Amino acid sequence: MELRFQPALLQEVIDSFVEKTEREGDPTYYKEFHELADPIYEKFTLDDREGEFKRLYQYLFGTWGFSEIIRDAFNEYPDLKDRVGIVLVKGVLKEDQEGVDILRKWGSVEHELAKEFEEKGLKGVGIKLIPRRFYDPALTRYCRHELMHISDMLGPHFAYDPDTKVGQNPGEETLILQRYRILWSLSVDSRLMQAGKEPMLTKEDRFKEFRSWYRKIPAPQLKSVFEGLWQTGFFTHSELIEMATDTLRVMDRAVDVEGGEVPETENKVMLMPGFPCPLCRFPTYSWVEDLGTRMETYVLDFIRENHPGWDVEFGACDRCVEVYKLRADGVM
Repeated sequence: MELRFQPALLQEVIDSFVEKTEREGDPTYYKEFHELADPIYEKFTLDDREGEFKRLYQYLFGTWGFSEIIRDAFNEYPDLKDRVGIVLVKGVLKEDQEGVDILRKWGSVEHELAKEFEEKGLKGVGIKLIPRRFYDPALTRYCRHELMHISDMLGPHFAYDPDTKVGQNPGEETLILQRYRILWSLSVDSRLMQAGKEPMLTKEDRFKEFRSWYRKIPAPQLKSVFEGLWQTGFFTHSELIEMATDTLRVMDRAVDVEGGEVPETENKVMLMPGFPCPLCRFPTYSWVEDLGTRMETYVLDFIRENHPGWDVEFGACDRCVEVYKLRADGVM
């Protein structure tokens, strides 16, 4: 497996690390850098300095152990290393631009090199990091977490499909993809803890994250559902999509746990924000629930006449409820 770093990233990491350590009272790296860098100005012409500084940054990046952080992370996944031919690491400016993914576009990698790996059946992995991440102790567990995602994607059992289409509108798609990410990350950290390795987030933090995206599940049931997900650990791509799309499929994972409650999901309908109203088909964040007790019978009958197959458990958006009441009263 070949590991390549963007030259500009190497310079950013070294320069910022030297500045940081000197500012904090440790001049060791500052002195070492200038012992090697200053002679370049003295011995080489302006045209030759760029290449010499590039070699210097590569040397220090390796000597100071930054490249080993990435390499050590891959060493935890020997099966993944066998499937990957090249890893490209580049710098980004913002944290929300960071990530690890399978390379689908080779970018600056030479065409013949890309062809060489593809002919061998090997994949490329792209890693995007802000420079200061390299001297953040959390980088090890970040890489460990992200590489398990990659291991899933390239493994035979997860059955990853990057072309999966979800949602009936942009709002619904965003919600499903966010929940997919939450559920998958929960699964990864669960497996890491079971293997005795430090996860990206603790079980408690994953529960808080899960709770924030499934607020409609009652608290006692939420605890049982989360515990069932955590204990299961591994899910396929299609199972994650199904659970992210349908809250009832998440609730099906509930297990008995102290202080929890296993929900009854048979014939139950969850009215999720951003999902389409069954009457107007527009996405809504304002559901009207318990229509059987909140609406007059003649209004409900009028809705059923206009929408065969609809019933009160399917709910409706507040606008449709208002409109159909007016229509049933003959006002519209």
